[in-house]
Amino acid sequence: MKQITLLSVLALIILGAASCKDSRTSSQAPDYSMSYTVKGVSFEMLKFPAGNFTMGISADNRRKVTRGIAQPVALDGFVISAEPVSQALWTEVMGKNPSGVQNPSAPVDMVSWADIQKFLSKLSKLTGKTFFLPTEAQWEYAHHLNGDNGFTAVAEWCQDSYDEVPEDKTKDDYFVPMSLMVNPSGPKETSGKVVRTTLERMAIEAHTRKVKVGFRIAQPTEDVLTEAIMGPLDSAKVYREKVDASDGVPEYFKVGDESFKMLKVQGGSFLMGFNNSDSPYLRFTVPDNEVNAHQVTLDDFAIGETEVTVGLWYTVMGSLPYLNDIKEPSKAVGNVSWYDCQVFLRKLNELTGRIFRLPTEAEWEYAARGGKLSRHFGFSGSNDMKSAMWFLDNADSKVQNVKRLKGNELGLYDMSGNVWEWCYDRAEEYTLDPQVNPFGASEGGTRILRGGSCASRWDACRISNRSYMPGKNFKGTFGLRLAM
Repeated sequence: MKQITLLSVLALIILGAASCKDSRTSSQAPDYSMSYTVKGVSFEMLKFPAGNFTMGISADNRRKVTRGIAQPVALDGFVISAEPVSQALWTEVMGKNPSGVQNPSAPVDMVSWADIQKFLSKLSKLTGKTFFLPTEAQWEYAHHLNGDNGFTAVAEWCQDSYDEVPEDKTKDDYFVPMSLMVNPSGPKETSGKVVRTTLERMAIEAHTRKVKVGFRIAQPTEDVLTEAIMGPLDSAKVYREKVDASDGVPEYFKVGDESFKMLKVQGGSFLMGFNNSDSPYLRFTVPDNEVNAHQVTLDDFAIGETEVTVGLWYTVMGSLPYLNDIKEPSKAVGNVSWYDCQVFLRKLNELTGRIFRLPTEAEWEYAARGGKLSRHFGFSGSNDMKSAMWFLDNADSKVQNVKRLKGNELGLYDMSGNVWEWCYDRAEEYTLDPQVNPFGASEGGTRILRGGSCASRWDACRISNRSYMPGKNFKGTFGLRLAM
């Protein structure tokens, strides 16, 4: 698929230009409707907002798309037909029904990609509106947001030419960082076109007609990618609220039936990275990425008292990733990627009118150490492993309810163990240079995880321990904590 850099996209957004570089791009305002009637045949459109998702993985982060590869994608908004194009609509537009089994209300099949281009041209003339086949990314995004409803009747043509994913990448892509792709439209023209089902992508020649292979139609909307969406994904700066922690009074929030608390942390300077004064006094090999210890100075900020729970995630998102159960609302949510976190944060911000975000790595470590109240423990709040954290020895690799063990000096819970917590930063090696409000490297697809988990050895749960992982990756022990 074509890849467009984030800096280019942000420049296009600022200039007011469309970010999708194909023949459908127009300087005119999008002209679309949510319902149409063509010669007595009606059909409905579904509207999907500009946003991001991980393509190549089922919406519940459970299954992989066959011959696909997990990759982060951001898309402008669009509308897409609620159902595949019916035999009745095809007949009214084209004059005859090519389907093997004739049923006016059923999806049309036995139509090639080339046939569909003729249909789209005629439909556009009849309605005065421009229609196109959805790109593969649009098709999968619509399925992610709409579920299986209407997406299982037939396999469906997409606009894209087919790009074969090398076999070695389909096996190893979990550990390969990938850059965000913006409005991807497939490779240069090839004879093979993409045909999709919910969990499989196939290549079929453009002039081939097959049973149970149909299509749906799409149109652009006025909803394009903005800096509010792309800015946090780019990580070129920290989008933050100004926090004054001088009063030390926590802030309480409620979304639906779920309540959570944000603790204010007074900024200050600390030594970030491994140093002997903060060691748990147990023998271990210090990883290279924890040195050099260096001075960091932070402004005031706020951070979640606990990890984001299953209950809060469900209330905000309306669904849960695989391995989470709404019957256990107080457990830390897991199985989320860095990019999943950005979708959650955007929705939470819409619901609250505030600016929640992931903590920077420096903020995370400073808070885990106890901020200005730090007693220099090796784990967050203690040097005693079993009282400080859920890890391999006492959790049996099972994510626990939050706030069951004692908090640290600031009253923060489970910053060591339970679930790994995504940070805002791209991965970057330490230097000896002092830093003020750092937020990681300017480029790269690898992000920071901190704190260790219920499936980690004790040494992975140390305060200074760092883990790097591609931002598209998810695992049952990957979660998050809010910051402001």
